[in-house]
Amino acid sequence: MHVTSRPIAPSAPIPPGAEGSSTAEAATSAAESSGSDDSSSSSSDDSSSGSSTGSSYGITCDKFDQAVSAASKAIGENYPTPSSAQCNSFIKGMEGGGAISSAREAAMFLANILWESDGLRAKEEYDCVSNPSWCAQNYKTPEDAPGQTYWGRGYIQLTWEYNYKAASEGMYGNDKLVQDPDVVATDEDTAWGVSFWYWKENVHTDSKVQDGQFGASINDINGALECKGSAQDKAKKRYAMYKAVLPIFAPNETPIESGCYN
Repeated sequence: MHVTSRPIAPSAPIPPGAEGSSTAEAATSAAESSGSDDSSSSSSDDSSSGSSTGSSYGITCDKFDQAVSAASKAIGENYPTPSSAQCNSFIKGMEGGGAISSAREAAMFLANILWESDGLRAKEEYDCVSNPSWCAQNYKTPEDAPGQTYWGRGYIQLTWEYNYKAASEGMYGNDKLVQDPDVVATDEDTAWGVSFWYWKENVHTDSKVQDGQFGASINDINGALECKGSAQDKAKKRYAMYKAVLPIFAPNETPIESGCYN
């Protein structure tokens, strides 16, 4: 299990037995690992550094599967083949516009999401699946909707009520995710949707990211621990995954490591 960041959240509680963890654990509601769909989802634009939005940038489900496999091997893991639902929701999120502006940025996004989600196996915090009563108590805030708890869900591990509220308002213009936080883990489009939303609001706008500095994306997600703290080894694994994904999504691009620990 990989230790990952929990975006936009203050330091999260650490469950008993997990004192060595960062502010978020890679989590799961076991991701479907059935065969993938090789069909493409739209654009034939394979540009690697343009500024347009709302495109799949030539990324197909075949390329998506190749990228997940290559990233997995780059860090000595054995991630399962993504399901067609996972691929289709990924491409749908890119085509939604605004979060991803190039095939290069799509590679940055996917490399980080693969790390955050333990190879797309993690849509809900492991410790909270196994010990929900502990998490219900330790993620509690006065603003919570009755009977709801806001632990890490979705591929980006969205956490805390105010982050669910911000994502919900940004995505839907209402408090849908506050009233039903479980949907972030149970619905594929929503699990990807909150991840694209977070990226758009907190990573996409970073000029260093737009200049191709992969380390800057890590800094935007978990910089305190992985760039400035004691977990730089994890940031280096993220970069190894990015180097494996980039030639598949944007073969004319050269990976740039800077922006985090260097």
